[in-house]
Amino acid sequence: MVGVHEILKKRILDTIGSVQPAGRWKVVVVDARTQKVISSACKMFDILEGNVTLVESLEKSRQPYPTLEAVYILTPSYEVITKVIEDFAKHKTPLYAAAHLFFTSGLDEKLYQRLKTSPASNYIRKCTEIYIDFHAVEAQVYSFDSPESFFKLYSPEEAVGYEDEIRQIAKKLVSVCVTLGENPLIRYQRSLEADHPTKTLSYKLAMLVQSELDQYVRDYPEFGMQENPRPRGVLFICDRSLDMNAPLLHEFTYQAMVNDVLPMENGQKYSYAFTAPDGSSQTKEVMLDESDQIWVEIRHKHMKDCIEKLMADFNDFVGENAGFADKDKAASLNDMKKMLANLPQFQNMKEKFSVHLGMAQESMSIFDKQKLPSIANIEQANGHHPKAIIEDMVPLLDDPVVSSYNKVRMLLLYIMYKNGIIEEDRRKLLAHARISYEENDAINNTLLFGVKLIRSPLSSEKKKSKQKVINEGAYDISRYIPQLKIYLENHINDKLDATQFPYARDPSGDGESRGRAVPVQPVSLRSTRAEWYKRGATSETRASRLIVFVAGGVTYSELRSAYELSEKHNKDVIIGSTHIITPTKFVDDLKLLRRPPRPSASVHPSTLAPPLPQRPPNSAPSPYSNAPPASSAYGASPKSFSGFSSQQGYAASGYGGTGGAYGGYQGNHNQQPYPPPANASFGHVQKPSSSSGASSSYKPKSKFGKELGKVFKF
Repeated sequence: MVGVHEILKKRILDTIGSVQPAGRWKVVVVDARTQKVISSACKMFDILEGNVTLVESLEKSRQPYPTLEAVYILTPSYEVITKVIEDFAKHKTPLYAAAHLFFTSGLDEKLYQRLKTSPASNYIRKCTEIYIDFHAVEAQVYSFDSPESFFKLYSPEEAVGYEDEIRQIAKKLVSVCVTLGENPLIRYQRSLEADHPTKTLSYKLAMLVQSELDQYVRDYPEFGMQENPRPRGVLFICDRSLDMNAPLLHEFTYQAMVNDVLPMENGQKYSYAFTAPDGSSQTKEVMLDESDQIWVEIRHKHMKDCIEKLMADFNDFVGENAGFADKDKAASLNDMKKMLANLPQFQNMKEKFSVHLGMAQESMSIFDKQKLPSIANIEQANGHHPKAIIEDMVPLLDDPVVSSYNKVRMLLLYIMYKNGIIEEDRRKLLAHARISYEENDAINNTLLFGVKLIRSPLSSEKKKSKQKVINEGAYDISRYIPQLKIYLENHINDKLDATQFPYARDPSGDGESRGRAVPVQPVSLRSTRAEWYKRGATSETRASRLIVFVAGGVTYSELRSAYELSEKHNKDVIIGSTHIITPTKFVDDLKLLRRPPRPSASVHPSTLAPPLPQRPPNSAPSPYSNAPPASSAYGASPKSFSGFSSQQGYAASGYGGTGGAYGGYQGNHNQQPYPPPANASFGHVQKPSSSSGASSSYKPKSKFGKELGKVFKF
């Protein structure tokens, strides 16, 4: 398939190339937000190749080029329009000979009228909407690069901005569909729980996107009318509450693992230290993207398979280069390291192998030191009796080597597995974990996603009915299949329950002609209204597209699932979200959900649709208001309760019928004291510690591969 990044790149370059001034050369001007969009798909060289003398920032002071025409690629906002007008009205001479305006999404009529009646109108040669308001992350991944959306969608403190946020997301989803040339059918997540906190989110978003796509087709009837189209695609809309396990589980495929345990920047930039030829220590940054073929080939492989492939590819590389001094094959990663040092003539390949070698070593060092095998065995303990899980989990909660982040992840996964736990058990587990107030907030705030934290000791333990499939062929610590993958596969196989994922419109009566997909080019919406370029479609049969959107963050395991489904079912599965999340980022955001960070002033695009109905009020008590103690917030807990029965390793007065007394764990580790009564919705915790978090407590120095076969159980 042609990747999202290639489609977006072509659209941007075609837009720039459509401007052909008499003097040949031109200037490109972009605002800060659009610059990120363009950078996600294009290199500077790609742009300059199109007879562009330079690329300038709209927000910065610029030198006038009164003889050159300018191509503006802009976010449609009041601030941006003001800057454009100033370029031609504020100075004695206009900065450029003419302006060709291309907007990344729909231009509000008021903003258009402001442009039309301004002094700049005499210089504007074109005003066009090109619908590219999203980032191309990978071949099958897009993002809106909007981590603040998490708070705007789920925080009760951001309820005022909730409607506007959904409108902005709808605009961006329209951009994705138009750029891909798709007018898809839309399916959306629907919770069957009447009081679910996110019950209407996917529905509202689906209805807005459907309305805007309908309007687009009315404005441009040629959209979707090309001959030989691919089969009609489907836009699959869901929110983060669909699967709260996926953002917390430890994932041991290469891309997910390095983003979990290493200091990656935006999931693509990695910095590493190395020794220069002169003996000095230096730091280098590398980009892990589609241009790195090694990265593309191994990113979705389990770490064990990834290392095996690195070794095999390296030995093939050595064998293919006759001039290599030492023809012995590398038997370990340390052998690879030594041999790479003797490859100055193959600098580029040497650097790529070195980067991935270093990342694998560092990841596996953390894997051992942070006791991730033991933690993962608890996380993946499918079908194990709760008693056995508790016996394994409590020593890890007590262990100071285990980071507080990993303790929070374990606690949340266990609570969700049990569909809520008894109040007294909660207190005991928190006594072992000794997490901070903020980390306790992370647990409490999952209430806003419909997670049940506390259940009555008299209630039966009923787990939520979710479709659970175990990947029997996988490693013991990598068996979990994301819920999203299960739902998508059921959709592909025409087995997905329409009550769980209804269509925004009846697919049988929607009109086939409106469903066809077509490659689209920039269109002037303010002049000819239908100036289409007649190119793009071919006679070859192309796979239908499944476009997936997760509101509030998508995980690396879910990205991997999209690639796996594409390969298995011959479908182009394209997945995206407001942003991509790591477990650490997810826990950090959960901590702040009831007191979200204040955003700095930013360029805000014009709105797209009429106001939405008000967001339903959330009934969950806030730990930052004068909330009652946990026992009264969730119902009184009697002194005697039917919790976990007596079990090996626990005193009879430990977990189980305690009569209100806590005897403690009788294993071989130090027992922590029982806490005083809870003062937040999920209990008492200690004051924040400066040493919490994996990144601050670990300085990697690996001796890689300590009994790798045993660690991964293969």
